[in-house]
Amino acid sequence: MRSIITILTIIFFASNVQAFDLFNPDRGKPPPPKVNKQFTGATTGSNSKKLPTPFIAKAIKPNLNKKPKKFLPQRNFYLKGTSIIGDKRAAILVAPDKKEFIQYFKNNIRTPIKSEKFKGYFLLNVEAREVEIEYPIEAPCRKDIEKYGVKCVEKNDGVTTAKLNLTQRKALKAPKPPASPKPPINKAEIDKKRKKALEKRKKIYKNFKRKVIKDEDVPPGMRVVRTPFGDRLVPIK
Repeated sequence: MRSIITILTIIFFASNVQAFDLFNPDRGKPPPPKVNKQFTGATTGSNSKKLPTPFIAKAIKPNLNKKPKKFLPQRNFYLKGTSIIGDKRAAILVAPDKKEFIQYFKNNIRTPIKSEKFKGYFLLNVEAREVEIEYPIEAPCRKDIEKYGVKCVEKNDGVTTAKLNLTQRKALKAPKPPASPKPPINKAEIDKKRKKALEKRKKIYKNFKRKVIKDEDVPPGMRVVRTPFGDRLVPIK
């Protein structure tokens, strides 16, 4: 029993002697402080774009004081007709200046309007009775015009287009019916009316006597004017 206690005492003493080093430079210094691991904003590996759980990206509030962009007036084209023959397509358009022109559309490629006055407008599609035109960003299509078949469509990144449809025109007014033909002339009835008018005249002038002035009865300085209704005196000029 004594031998066992002696062996354990020697082992314990030897372990304490190894832990105590007379020449250890850090002997007698306090232990280093504990370091709390904190996020420094830098990450590595595949998760470099992800934020740790305590950090949440905040949405940027819009600047309400910023004035809205002023757009140029909307300028509209009107569709007058389309032509599709094989792969050849064309649209008959009326420009904003009321001038009519033909715009060709080949190979389904975004085609600029050929007029120099309307740069920034592109023909995107031609179908039977319908075409699509892209408007410039500074003068977008904002208001539909049903009367002329213009319908605005919003795309991405501020791009707008207009779909132009052929509008149904009003029916033409029917021509006025010809005036009713006049009845044929009845000569016998006309002769009868003339005779009645003549008889009426005869009755009126039945008691009429034509005045006759003889030459010897003409006073000096006067002369006679003879008419079917009678003679009269007028002064000589």
